[in-house]
Amino acid sequence: MPKRVLSLILCCFLLSFKAWATHIVGGEFELLYLQESSYRLTLNLYFDDVNGSPAALDQYITANIFEKSTNKLMQSKTIPLRSQSFVPYTNIDCTVGSLRTRKLIYDAEIALPASLYKDPSGYYVTWERCCRNRTISNIQMPEGAAQTFYMEFPAVVRNGEPFIDSSPKLFPPLSDYACVNEFFYFDFNGTDPDGDSLVYDMVTPLNGFTSDVNPNAPSQGYYNPLPAPYPEIKWLPGYSKETQVLGNPSMRIDAQTGQLTMRPQSKGLYVFGIRCQEFRNGVKIGEVRRDFQVLVLDCAVNQTPQVVAREQGHKDLYQANQVLHIGPTDKRCIDVLFTDPDQREFVQLRARPVNFSSQEYTFNGKTSGMINLDGTTNDTLQATLCFDDCFNTEGKVYKMDLIVQDDGCSLPRQDTVHLSFVIDPLPDTPPALALSTPSRIFEVHQGDVLNFDVIGTDTDGQDVTLSAKGLNFDLSSQNINFEDQTKPAKVVSPFDWQIDCSTLKQESYQVEFTASSEVCGKIIEQKEVVEVRPIYTNHVPAISTDQQVLVVNLEPGQLYNAKIFGKDVDLDALALAAAGNGFNMADYGMTFTSTGGNGNAEGLFSWVATCNAASSNVLRVTFQLKEEACVPSPDQQLVLEFHVNAPNDPPVISTDKQVLTFDLKLGEAFEAKLFGDDINLDPLLLSAAGEGFNMADYGMSFNGTNGKGKANGTFNWVANCQAAAKGTLRVNFTLQEDACSPYPEEKLVMEFRVQVPKVQDFIPPNIFTPNGDGKNDYFEIPGLPGEFCSAVFSGIIIYNRWGKEVFRSSNSNFKWDGKDVSDGVYFYMIDYRTSKFKGSVTLVR
Repeated sequence: MPKRVLSLILCCFLLSFKAWATHIVGGEFELLYLQESSYRLTLNLYFDDVNGSPAALDQYITANIFEKSTNKLMQSKTIPLRSQSFVPYTNIDCTVGSLRTRKLIYDAEIALPASLYKDPSGYYVTWERCCRNRTISNIQMPEGAAQTFYMEFPAVVRNGEPFIDSSPKLFPPLSDYACVNEFFYFDFNGTDPDGDSLVYDMVTPLNGFTSDVNPNAPSQGYYNPLPAPYPEIKWLPGYSKETQVLGNPSMRIDAQTGQLTMRPQSKGLYVFGIRCQEFRNGVKIGEVRRDFQVLVLDCAVNQTPQVVAREQGHKDLYQANQVLHIGPTDKRCIDVLFTDPDQREFVQLRARPVNFSSQEYTFNGKTSGMINLDGTTNDTLQATLCFDDCFNTEGKVYKMDLIVQDDGCSLPRQDTVHLSFVIDPLPDTPPALALSTPSRIFEVHQGDVLNFDVIGTDTDGQDVTLSAKGLNFDLSSQNINFEDQTKPAKVVSPFDWQIDCSTLKQESYQVEFTASSEVCGKIIEQKEVVEVRPIYTNHVPAISTDQQVLVVNLEPGQLYNAKIFGKDVDLDALALAAAGNGFNMADYGMTFTSTGGNGNAEGLFSWVATCNAASSNVLRVTFQLKEEACVPSPDQQLVLEFHVNAPNDPPVISTDKQVLTFDLKLGEAFEAKLFGDDINLDPLLLSAAGEGFNMADYGMSFNGTNGKGKANGTFNWVANCQAAAKGTLRVNFTLQEDACSPYPEEKLVMEFRVQVPKVQDFIPPNIFTPNGDGKNDYFEIPGLPGEFCSAVFSGIIIYNRWGKEVFRSSNSNFKWDGKDVSDGVYFYMIDYRTSKFKGSVTLVR
């Protein structure tokens, strides 16, 4: 149909104003988690494409992130304009040339490392811009009113674990206008990528610190970005956060659904603000604010369409709160009739399930079309809603909305039949399952054959499927023959199991047989379970030795022999083996030879105790007896434990220093003597090593002399810058002995720190008086070093409070007399190349 004629054209949009004004419609931030510490920050900005000047369309914005608890600036990010598109109308026929909104998308990838963004109070991101449309009807001085785009997000780590969160994504706004005294709705409902709960409310839009004098947000370099709290816009009398658009009702938003509703009483252009708060486990973790505008016009009256329904084959119309009951033999269709009082109107019918998701229904007849084309208001369209034969509400009351909608302006009107119904299932007899044997428990022996038939039937003649599975084993692991089969009405499949040695390895087997058929997409099953119990007896073999004592004490060089025996009353084949517990027997010179047979096995263990065995403290050798049987017994074991004794006393390491922690000045020389002693006169080795570093790389040296029972050494070093940059250096001095059973190495640790001058030690007074009285006439930093270690003085620059440079020097002995500048506060930056130091000084004459 042609679009409706508006009763009033918007002349207010044709007024002229400054090039940078009247362009902001609204917008909001979004934050999307990508991976690790990477996120994508997006600003959706809605631009007045009719009245907005191209000069006000920013190609870049600068977003600032602050810490909520301290208002500390965390980072500033310049974000480019990525794309532009027009915001659509609900009905294109309702388009008005004076209302066209462009959506601008700015986005960039940002880093939020866990080491920085861990404050439990969270963070907020902002961008400020002026100005709003001067024709706004509910705020003061709209042509000078700005907007602060604002979003809160949580720390990226919580309780030491990563806390991943993306902000809510609000539903894109429409370019629709509202009509005076007509109900208007606007869906701001959002989605959350993390499944968090969302709650909506109305808020007063933020103005911020920008204005028509300074329309762009302050840029870092001359001004610091300003943190919260941000000034709000000022409402005209009669308007407030609770009443942002007057009407009956006034503008409201549903806290759960995010649907904005109102019936405005006056035409005009109105700004409003909403907030979407994000909750996880009942705790608020973030929020997104969106400012926007709504245009209210005088419109032609659009009347509401009507829809009614009745069960097919019945005369009475469906009534509210009625529950239709459709039995197995009833017609499964509903006739739907709909019309509209307006002439030449397009209407459309749709169905919306309320408490179910099944799509097993169809529409026949006319579900949409133009009516009343001849100038009358009598046209009625009819459609039939039919449910599939398999549609089954399972005894529950299903609800469905039958909705008819026109294409009126500014938003379509609709009427709804709230249909409640119960549909019974089609009759069906489940399949049956039988076995050709009455037994369900079978006791079997090796060599037996278990067989019977499995029978499935379906009296409705539907296909019946037979299948089998092991409940506590895999059928394919046994010598079983059974074929899954499907046939109509009746199917028979033989079951055959050859009982062999592998069957005897488990005490019980359960086999589940299933007969199944499919009705309306659902599988109906009958099951039978049989149990198979193998009967098998096996005696445990025995392992023994000719030794009376199993814990043996030896000395290095002593010979030890032991015989090991295995016996089995079932005369199963036996085999003996030996292995060291945590060591290789051959490494210690141990040998074991054995012979095996049916019912008997014998072996000989032989060893001459060695010195390396003494250092191992305890050696255990495990002898293992294995049998070959259908179901073998667990391996039998016998353990011999050996202790080889070699007395020894620990060596001692010492030094000529009274303390082991040293704070040295840069360039200071250091020397220490180290000593090693051993009363057993074993050979000693004294050495030194840096903990996590190479001593030579830091100029350290150690010279030692080793010998029997004695060792000594000298450590020398001159403290240097490289050590200062490292922080704390630890040098480990170790003493080792060469003995049959050596003690663990003795260790002595010395710790060094190098003190380097700091720029902070030379910070000057924060005021000077260049009045020629010979006292404090210069701003200077006496004794400021030109360099120390990696820091080299590059220069000092002094700025006034507007960021203009007033003094510069590359000499660390600089003097500034404040000549040609006025009294006040000045800011300086000292550059040491690898680091910078900032401060302020006050000039008073």
